[in-house]
Amino acid sequence: MPNTEYSKLKLLYLYHYFRKYVKAEAPGDGTTMADMMAYLNEMTGAEFERKSIYSDIDRINEFARAVGICDENAPWIELDGKTYKRGEIKGDLTYDEARLIVDAINATDFIDSGLCEKIKAMYPTYFTSGYNSIVPHDDRQVQKRSMYLLNTIRTAIEDGLVLTFEYGYLVASGIRGTSEKHVSPLGLDFKKSHYYLIAVDNAAVEAGSTKNEAIKTYRLDRMRRVNFSPSDKYVGFKGDREDVLKRYMKTSIDAYSYKGKDDRFVTITLSSDNEKELLKAYTGFSEDMKTTIISDKISNGLIKFTVEAGLVPPFFDKLFKVCMYEGVNMAIDDEEVRNRYEQYLKKALEVCYNS
Repeated sequence: MPNTEYSKLKLLYLYHYFRKYVKAEAPGDGTTMADMMAYLNEMTGAEFERKSIYSDIDRINEFARAVGICDENAPWIELDGKTYKRGEIKGDLTYDEARLIVDAINATDFIDSGLCEKIKAMYPTYFTSGYNSIVPHDDRQVQKRSMYLLNTIRTAIEDGLVLTFEYGYLVASGIRGTSEKHVSPLGLDFKKSHYYLIAVDNAAVEAGSTKNEAIKTYRLDRMRRVNFSPSDKYVGFKGDREDVLKRYMKTSIDAYSYKGKDDRFVTITLSSDNEKELLKAYTGFSEDMKTTIISDKISNGLIKFTVEAGLVPPFFDKLFKVCMYEGVNMAIDDEEVRNRYEQYLKKALEVCYNS
């Protein structure tokens, strides 16, 4: 039926059909001429000749090659026996990538799970065959607040505006023990299902710290009453902000680290007669930190490495956790670090005995 009012739209309907409803991956990939004709009839109410559909597929392949959807020397849609199959679209999300993103969103209580439905609508063939997402959540009120907070922070970063907020500690009844902060935002980080704001603490700069020393990290779900503060002067790094962030993140061991004059390279030796426990201890320590191995003699019960870190509680937490692996000994080749670690342990004991 070459002259119907839908004959020109047929080409677009076919492209949409292959793009959205035909999988590029096995199993169950491909479609038949009967399926295509039934879809076109459903969309237009008209009947089309097979010959015209063959011609449209040729045109779609020509278009796909011209815009780079597929390789120049290969058709995007091709006939395999009685089944028409399509290839992957260059630059598009793959089957595994789309499912990974949906799983990550559903496992994160900070992001509106409605985003998952948008991805599923874009790739309906990826989410059939009994797919079940991971840990779905439905706290819409928290998600709306989170999106508003993110947008506010991104505006402050882009426009170089000071933010003021109350920052406290999460307990069952909410955020407690808050103090007011005035900061110059530099960037956002996302780690272990939480967003963090990296910013210069304006009060620290006013007290005499350099801007680099005053960089701190704030977890977003511990912030409340976030507002712009036009009366405060922005003291961040407008020109070289990206370079500052890269240097900061390079030495970060986790979201609570403080970077400043105490940063240093620390040499640590772990030893044990139990090779498996030694591997566990090193892996647990290096999981969130960038280490450089000096001597790898794990089969002989020893591994020596360096790590760059600030002398802050999270670093000492890491050192303490190494001691929890049975039969693993740790030697720290830095007297000041050993002394500070000893003080950390004594404080921990005092808290236990005085509680």
